[in-house]
Amino acid sequence: MKIKIQETAISDFLFFEENLPLKTRLFSNLVALNASIPELIYQFQRRSQASPIKKPFIKVNIKFINVIPLTVLEYQQILTEYLTQIGWDDLQYIGFISDLEQPNVEVDIIFNRVISRRKVISLQCLGANWKQYQILRESFQNLLKLGCRV
Repeated sequence: MKIKIQETAISDFLFFEENLPLKTRLFSNLVALNASIPELIYQFQRRSQASPIKKPFIKVNIKFINVIPLTVLEYQQILTEYLTQIGWDDLQYIGFISDLEQPNVEVDIIFNRVISRRKVISLQCLGANWKQYQILRESFQNLLKLGCRV
């Protein structure tokens, strides 16, 4: 298995409009997972207006390449552990997953950088480091090794 992580700042809601109908919603925090596209956009906009910045969102794209088939719940478990360990589990986010029938599975997570009026996630933190890859690999391997298949 190979993993690729790409983190980019985004300024608009084009991702929601173009990709939501094509992907399965995986998990969310501080936003309703089953909300309509306009409602999702509204929830993200409402929070981002607390601090007027040009790029209020971060898109994290994680590709699992040549993986054995897992369920949506297993990916939720892996990614929830990942978000907790990198310390982003308390941000506003929503995650999407591609077709699980493929040998390559792609996950997109949209985070709101705005935490409060005075607190914003810095764009200097963008760019995955070795620890992020290690967390995902270990979580994936532990799930398989311990026989914790959901």
